[in-house]
Amino acid sequence: MSLAQVVLLVLVVALLGVYTSWTAGRLDRLHARVDAAWNGLDAALARRAAAARAVGHHLPPGPEADALEAAAAEALEGGPVAREGVENALTRALRAALPLLPGDEGARAARAELDAATTRVGLARSFHNSAVADTRAVRRRVLVRRLHLAGHRVLPMHFDIDDALLPAAGAPSP
Repeated sequence: MSLAQVVLLVLVVALLGVYTSWTAGRLDRLHARVDAAWNGLDAALARRAAAARAVGHHLPPGPEADALEAAAAEALEGGPVAREGVENALTRALRAALPLLPGDEGARAARAELDAATTRVGLARSFHNSAVADTRAVRRRVLVRRLHLAGHRVLPMHFDIDDALLPAAGAPSP
């Protein structure tokens, strides 16, 4: 083996090492971004559930108010397991209850807070899903899989719920 071949081999190995180290660092930063985005999404979901509970206090007594209270309580107390289903149940309960919301000042203020919280959930979900997509794209690379650069981290999952803005008070449900 000539000196030029040895130098070329050392250069290739060094470049591969630099690339591997850079990719591992990037993957670690992406996982940290997913964790931070999840924490933001979790906080936004909790705020929405609290706002839904506040809206429920303005509803007339009945099955819709009871269902909303139960769904909001489950969303506030639930953990990450089956979270999508819990949040979708809260959205369904809100859609059923909001047309019954009276038009007084307190109910309007509670509704405004719910609308703001729902908007924040949509934004937080978008940030989270973007971070997940970026992380999954890097983890699909052959070198990352072969060298197990992700370590023992769990593959992040997208969070998909129905978080569309809800109908205005007095509007018919879809």
